[in-house]
Amino acid sequence: REALRAAERLGDDLERADCLVGIGLSQRARGMLDEARDNFQRALGIYQDFDDPEGEGFCLWATGGLLRARGELDKAREIFNEALFIFEQLGDVRGMGYCHCGLGGLERVAGNYRRSLDHYTKANRLLSEIEDTFGRAYSFCGIGNAHRMFGEMEKALEFFAKATELYQRIGDKVSFAWTIWAEANAYKILGDLEKAAGRAGEALGMFNETEDSRGVILSDLILAEIRKLKGDDQGARQLLQKVQELLTGKPFRLEECHFRLYRYLIEGGDKRELKEIRRAYRQLGSGFLPPKPSLPLNLP
Repeated sequence: REALRAAERLGDDLERADCLVGIGLSQRARGMLDEARDNFQRALGIYQDFDDPEGEGFCLWATGGLLRARGELDKAREIFNEALFIFEQLGDVRGMGYCHCGLGGLERVAGNYRRSLDHYTKANRLLSEIEDTFGRAYSFCGIGNAHRMFGEMEKALEFFAKATELYQRIGDKVSFAWTIWAEANAYKILGDLEKAAGRAGEALGMFNETEDSRGVILSDLILAEIRKLKGDDQGARQLLQKVQELLTGKPFRLEECHFRLYRYLIEGGDKRELKEIRRAYRQLGSGFLPPKPSLPLNLP
């Protein structure tokens, strides 16, 4: 915001657009998706007016991540691919790599695990070429998550370890928290509930520290599931109540589906309710839900 005020005093429109994207990314990370979208749209208009394809591509990439967080998966795919096309035309290897990362995460939550693996593998190759440490960590985590969704937990943990080493090298917390969250899921599926609970608790602490409300919601869902698996039905229901309160007024439609699914699995429900949950996932463009979901659940 300080930089934005300086850019406005100088009358530098392109610098102003860069600042708007930066503010929007910060807002997106904190779950302020409507405010972030407004800033991205303002910036995009400036980049297009000044015929700045690099800025336009970066802004579209940021918007793709926002749409994924909102659960607008088909639109997010379209925007990521627009950004990817721009970066390919520019020969911007870093931009291409991060677009493939964005598409990899999108395809995973959409239930397209092979596509997810392909995107993250391309991203890793591109970002390794330019020695982008953060990008390599990001893509290693994504590759691990794809293997996790294939049921290859040991292989997934190997890639999470590679991501961890790189994230710790650069002191990252925001994205590292998602690697720890993914590890919690893997250990839960392997039956090591103590280690799963420990990892989920670590992730929750980092998400709270960085004010990542979506991460907090997903960590609490995993902890609720672990309590149920341990036989603590009351504790599981209490955490579900907390998640419901956290979701109130939030635009996280995919996480809303996850909450409804966990409530069905933890508290019980009929086939009609499961049918409605499945329809809600499909409306968002996600084919994630297994035919007969049960606990432990391998959440994407």
